[in-house]
Amino acid sequence: MINSNNYYLLNVTIVDGSGKKEEAGCYIHVIKNIIVATGKMKNCSPDSNADVYSGKYIMPGLIDAHIHMAGGRGCGDWGDTEILCEPEPVRMMRSVYEAQKMLKYGFTTVRDISVNGLYLKRIFNDDIMPGPKVVACGPGLARTGGHCDSPQFDLDYVKRNHFWAIISDGEEECRRNVRKVLREGADQVKFWATGGGNYGTDKITDTHYSFEEMKVICEEAHMIKGTLVCAHCETEESIRMAIEAGVDTIEHGEDLTEELAEIMVKKDIILVPTLFLIANWFDLVDTPGIDTDKLIRPDPFLQRDVGQIFSEEEKNAYKEQVLNSFYIALKKGVRIALGSDTVYEPSCEYGVQSLMEFKELVTRGMSVREAIKAATETAACACAMQHRVGIIREGLEADLLVLDKNPIASADVLVEHKNIKQVILNGKTVVEDGYLKW
Repeated sequence: MINSNNYYLLNVTIVDGSGKKEEAGCYIHVIKNIIVATGKMKNCSPDSNADVYSGKYIMPGLIDAHIHMAGGRGCGDWGDTEILCEPEPVRMMRSVYEAQKMLKYGFTTVRDISVNGLYLKRIFNDDIMPGPKVVACGPGLARTGGHCDSPQFDLDYVKRNHFWAIISDGEEECRRNVRKVLREGADQVKFWATGGGNYGTDKITDTHYSFEEMKVICEEAHMIKGTLVCAHCETEESIRMAIEAGVDTIEHGEDLTEELAEIMVKKDIILVPTLFLIANWFDLVDTPGIDTDKLIRPDPFLQRDVGQIFSEEEKNAYKEQVLNSFYIALKKGVRIALGSDTVYEPSCEYGVQSLMEFKELVTRGMSVREAIKAATETAACACAMQHRVGIIREGLEADLLVLDKNPIASADVLVEHKNIKQVILNGKTVVEDGYLKW
């Protein structure tokens, strides 16, 4: 366990997160929470008053650029009902567990879309208990009747209590609500450009915001320098509109074309594909709302949809579309960041789903080295944190993983998280052999 303000990691193999080949026989010198030097052992002369550790594989802490630490519990059958019925303080306290569980699985930075992230980052930055660096979006902007509206509840109740979203309609309300989340300390701004497939008016094939609304959201967010905008986009139309409006990252993006991918490369817009979840959607999630034999949720429905059930052909076509979009992004050189879209347990397990996303990136065509870059350097850029974390480099913060095995050898090295012997956050050990330390 490292609990020193001045130490060396000697004779280590560095996987630096940049995608370059790993280097053996190296050292890392850390003072307080900063990497002050790295290099070959032949060039190292440790200070006599410094502590010394040796002989491991070292890589940057992992980063999940799309997560919801809402503190909810549910299986998804009842939509948001179970979560919205719980007292907000219960959900907030549970979110501490969710964040710390991410840390135990090697994730030292997370980009959170929920009201809780605004406050989690405050308590973790107090340095009184371990928790990842939380890049907080706060609640994202969603239209009335759209994704993250929960129409089984009174609208005013949803507006007061929803954990992911702030209902926003029209240019002026979008402008005002961007300012509201920024006032609470949002690092970034999220909006749902399309539906998400929960309710009758929430199909993933429907675009939910006008171009003017999207543009206002981006303009208002960018007025605070350094604030990025991430957009949930599941149609070609919404991707095109969001890009033109000025977003910085596209979330999901499973209707990508070669033309749009080329524009994303030109504008340096990052894709967060959440590939494990959406490529395997029909295997992981019962699809409610139109299959009346399975429906147990009290959701509003559209009469014209009654009796319509997704066929196996439709399910397979959707998966093919998701994977084809990912292949286009890879082929065209779009920067890709890891994001799991973990929402609540037991539907999704914190940490586990993030590592499954890492493995999915490799399964679908990335090399392990490229997937590590997606989970470190590129994810840091998606979080606007590249000046602090994401790569092992002099001057950046010492958020590191210590492993006994080479993480480049196989995706399974990281997926089997017991191989992570230590998680170092801000220069000190916060997880050792799977247990939190403080």
